[in-house]
Amino acid sequence: MVKPFPFEELRAAISELPDHAAYVKIARMEILGSTHEVSRGAGAKPEVPLVILDRINRAPSVRIERRRNYRPLILEDDETLAEPAFYSIFDNNILAIMRNDGSAPGPASFRDYVNRLTSEPIEISSLVDRNALRALHNVRTLTKLHIEVGPDVVAEVFSSSRLIAEPLDILRRRLGSVGIEVSLKMSPKGPSDTSEQVLQDVRSLVEGSGLSYVEKAQINYRSLEDGRAKMYDFLSEAVTTSVDVDLDARTNQPTELSAAQSLADAYDKLYEDIRAAYQAATF
Repeated sequence: MVKPFPFEELRAAISELPDHAAYVKIARMEILGSTHEVSRGAGAKPEVPLVILDRINRAPSVRIERRRNYRPLILEDDETLAEPAFYSIFDNNILAIMRNDGSAPGPASFRDYVNRLTSEPIEISSLVDRNALRALHNVRTLTKLHIEVGPDVVAEVFSSSRLIAEPLDILRRRLGSVGIEVSLKMSPKGPSDTSEQVLQDVRSLVEGSGLSYVEKAQINYRSLEDGRAKMYDFLSEAVTTSVDVDLDARTNQPTELSAAQSLADAYDKLYEDIRAAYQAATF
C-alpha cells in the first residue's frame, strides 16, 4: 500500500527554509519554492493548499524570481516574474499541476525539488487514459514519434527508452537547459525491426513514468485493424483540462488564490476521469 504523501509537512519545510537555502539547484536549473495555504474566510470558493515553484534566471539582463518574503509580490523595476507552476496533492497521492506553458517548472522539477528536501524519494507517473494502451496494441507499423520536453527535463528520466534518452542527453550536454523536440520518422516500407524497436521504446515511455516529463508525445502509425494511417496524442488523452484564472495586474501572472480555487474546481470536474485512469494504472 502506498503511503499518503506528507504534503502538509512539505509545505511547512518550504516555509521554514532560511533565505540562504531557499534557492534549490536541480539538474541544470535553479528554482525557488513558496507555498499557499487555504483561506479561512466564510463563503469562500473551495480551494486547495499549494506549492509554487518558480524557475530562476540570474542573468544580469533578466533576473527572474518570486520574491519569497513578500505577499503580495514586490518586484524591482528591472525584475520580472517567471512563469510559475502550481502544485497540489489530492487523495491517493494524485498530483495536480497547473502550468501556463513549457517554460514553467514541470513534474520533473517537483519530483527533484521534493527529493532534495525530504528523506524518502518519490517518483511520479502519468495518469494516462486506458485508450493509450489500446492504441499501442493496434499499431501494425509505427511511422513517426514526436516528443517534446521542457528545459527542466534530463535524459535520465527516459532511461528505459534509449532512442529518446540518447539524443536528449547529447543535446542537453551541448545546449543546457532549453526546450527540445525530437521527431523520429520511419518509412512504412522500411525494415519492420526499426519500427518495432521504436514502438518498444514508446511502450516503455507509456507504461513507466516518462510521460510525466514531456510537453508533447504523439505517434503516427498504420493500423493493425484496417491498415489506415492514424495518429495518437498521448497527452490529449491524459487527464488534463484548461482552467480560467485571475491575473495579478502588475505581473500578469495567476494569483495564488485563483490558482488554488481553479485546481480545486478542476479536480471536482475531472474526478470520474481521474478515478478511471488511476484504476487503470494500479490494477
